Amino acid sequence: MLVVPAMHIRSGSCTRTAIGEPGTEGLYPFSPVQVARLWRGENAKALHVVCLDPALQSDGAQADLLREVVLAVDIAVQLGGVFTSMDDVRLALDDIGVYRVVVDPAVFALGGELDELLAKYGPRKIVVGLDVVDGEIISRESGSPMRVDAAAFAKRLGKSGIQRVLVTEKGAKENIAGPPVNFLLCLAESTNLSITLNGSVRHYRDLKLLQNLHPRKIDSVVLDEVLYANVFPCQRIWRLAEQKLLAQHKLL
Repeated sequence: MLVVPAMHIRSGSCTRTAIGEPGTEGLYPFSPVQVARLWRGENAKALHVVCLDPALQSDGAQADLLREVVLAVDIAVQLGGVFTSMDDVRLALDDIGVYRVVVDPAVFALGGELDELLAKYGPRKIVVGLDVVDGEIISRESGSPMRVDAAAFAKRLGKSGIQRVLVTEKGAKENIAGPPVNFLLCLAESTNLSITLNGSVRHYRDLKLLQNLHPRKIDSVVLDEVLYANVFPCQRIWRLAEQKLLAQHKLL
């Protein structure tokens, strides 16, 4: 099970930073480049970056910042949250240099732009994000259900050439109930897609559950809040080790 830290960027700064041990208040960075290096220093094998600001092309500073993040680490960077056109995707993959992008099926139509992206970049570079409530896909643009069965739609994605989906459970109990186990199993058993779960993990027991659920297809999870809040026991060791380095300004 690959654990991928998430970084959410707004106005050039990360929206969250790690909660340090007492005495390190204010020392952990909000700089995206420094946060990326922090997670890499804690052995992250990939990063999931979400831009909360729109208009990737019109904001040269945002593109420059993302390029700095990509160059700052020696691991794959996956980018989501800013793709409203084919040119956005081309900029991210060809110019900024991210490893792959997460696109919204409400923006890139199946059988249209999505096929074009697959033909140009291949399935390793294009991931489709599925925002799901009770087994139905939610459009990120309208916020209303597309009234499409997510498993059936995922089958169509697989037939089109997509190999991976990023599943985000958007239900009201997403942070209480934990991973949507039944839905993930249904998706894994009814399609040939590789599946990354985005969020819905509360503690290490959820990770162990996911690891044993369907290892061949449900192979990775993107984590945000739980990592920044130091939910996992091993993180206390990291924070203690970082405390002295922070004091010496040698962490990043």
